[in-house]
Amino acid sequence: MSLTDEPAANKNHDEMKVDRRRRPERRVEILKAVMTLLEKGNRRVTTAELAAEVGLSEAALYRHFTGMSAIFQALTEYLREHLMMPLEQSSALDSDSSLRRLRMVMEQQLKFFADNPGLCRIFLVEGVMTRVESLAMSEMVRAYGQQIRQIVVRAQEQGELPAGVDPESAAQFYVGLMQAATLRFVISGFTVSPITDMAMTWSYFCRGVGADEQRAAA
Repeated sequence: MSLTDEPAANKNHDEMKVDRRRRPERRVEILKAVMTLLEKGNRRVTTAELAAEVGLSEAALYRHFTGMSAIFQALTEYLREHLMMPLEQSSALDSDSSLRRLRMVMEQQLKFFADNPGLCRIFLVEGVMTRVESLAMSEMVRAYGQQIRQIVVRAQEQGELPAGVDPESAAQFYVGLMQAATLRFVISGFTVSPITDMAMTWSYFCRGVGADEQRAAA
């Protein structure tokens, strides 16, 4: 069944009319409902739970997504776009400091997770996804790390990082710190915002790669 297929014949006529008129909005509503449910626990969301959260029948969900795997695929893409967006935006800045650019990216991304707590579980590749979904998420995280690696290389070219620093290891360290910040957020029951420890997270990164923290903050 595709995302635009019609439901079974016993679908309530009024609900069908509403869904036809609001299909894009309803898809967003469904994704937000999944994120809300993910905040409540580290386990797989069921279609029954999701339908109850959105206020639809389970059959109606299939008018918008082919199943939970399609929903998690959409969430992974949403996360990918918002992780990559600050990287793309920062690349357009006229800045002679790649470290300042990277610090700005970290701040924007941590704020994104603070505003979307449920997505932290997906970024951490926790047990809320199937094996196939987890592999897709892991691949996205690797691609994200490669973007960070490019900034690290540029920082070396600008003399902001020691030439002896391995760009791949530095990028993995950065991603690991981001995941650690989101993990702390999850463990706290989403009460300790990752933005709260932004300065500490950035300091760990700078010390780990031998960067001048004051220069990066200038």
